[in-house]
Amino acid sequence: MDAHDTTVLPLDGRWQDPPCVLPPTVDLRRDIIFARPAGHDLLLDLFLPTQRRAPAPGMVFLHGGGWRAGSRQQFWRQAIHLATLGIVGICSGYRFAPEFVFPAQLEDAQAAVRWLREQADELGVDARRIGAAGGSAGGHLAALLGTCEAVVSGVPSRVQAVIAFNGVFDLTSLRTAGGSSAVEGLLGPSRRLAAEASPLVQAAAGAAPTLLLHGTADTTVPFAQAEAYQRRLRELGNRAELAAADGAAHGYFNRPPYYQATLTRMEQFVRDVLGIDAAAGKSRP
Repeated sequence: MDAHDTTVLPLDGRWQDPPCVLPPTVDLRRDIIFARPAGHDLLLDLFLPTQRRAPAPGMVFLHGGGWRAGSRQQFWRQAIHLATLGIVGICSGYRFAPEFVFPAQLEDAQAAVRWLREQADELGVDARRIGAAGGSAGGHLAALLGTCEAVVSGVPSRVQAVIAFNGVFDLTSLRTAGGSSAVEGLLGPSRRLAAEASPLVQAAAGAAPTLLLHGTADTTVPFAQAEAYQRRLRELGNRAELAAADGAAHGYFNRPPYYQATLTRMEQFVRDVLGIDAAAGKSRP
């Protein structure tokens, strides 16, 4: 590919290795308002394959940051990669704690899924094949999207695939360990919300197929959380895969030498679960 055919996008320094490159086969539309809860504008970035031949899957990406910070750019590179395969992606924002407590963040993630479904015909998306992916706090929200449902005006918010990068699945145990500050900000003074907000507790039969990618040396969200969540999903009869990164710490998936390996594992899972053929841009029914 000629260098003049690509655009190198300036990202926050934490996510520039390797650089974020926008190829001519992907159209980026930034800062789209997808919801206005209580007058608060929620924004997303949309990644569109420039050539779409058939309804294709969609993917919602949710950034990390302890539910109180973070940037939609965190998953730009992953969204661009999937768009080169024909998948329409959005990198979505959500309201931050502690100004907004749970379930505001989940409601915003659900609104993003519904927005994608509502725009399905225009964007060339198969509304029956939408996945959610996220890191850390975003992985927590993605996991909930795979097992919780909220139908608004006839549009469901549940997804058909979940990919969680070092996600949070048990807020009760994290509250009493190293992540207590972030969890307290998310939940406020309520003790009851810890269970309601925990994918480990909310998991049910019929949850979306789930891929968990987690570093074994993660001290922010212990690897044991991913092991426990996989075990629980499987006990309920759900498909759950765990890809362990030996010796990797929190946020490892966006840094070398792990970035390419996790990208490839995500692609394999998306192809299998959401129905992407080997040829880029082709979706199978």
